[in-house]
Amino acid sequence: MLTTKDGISIAFHFTPGKTGDAKALGKMIDKLPAESSLYGDSTYTDYGLEDIALERKCILLKIQRKSNVKRVDTLEQKYEKPKMRKRVETAISDIKKMFPRTIHAATLEGLLIKLTLFVFGLQLNKSIN
Repeated sequence: MLTTKDGISIAFHFTPGKTGDAKALGKMIDKLPAESSLYGDSTYTDYGLEDIALERKCILLKIQRKSNVKRVDTLEQKYEKPKMRKRVETAISDIKKMFPRTIHAATLEGLLIKLTLFVFGLQLNKSIN
């Protein structure tokens, strides 16, 4: 899920559990406006994807780095990235709070529709408050 800095969801993509986060992100890059900044945790580390996003649309992928990486962050980036990522994690957690104990769906499509409605419900809740 991609959110604004205020936690408003702007894009999301459902993938099978075996799909890597960086691969899923690659499917959403084209939906972003040019000159965006995107924050993610270390599971999104993919230097090729970072380069492609920058070349195609001037999108900066600000991925939180592990200690043993080739592209090292400045001290400012090391402080900024976790702070921005927390906003996304909070948005996801707010959506999960809206879930009932169980979600009954007879088909995969039905489940995806219900999950999508929870995302929209969070947006409505945020706009009311």
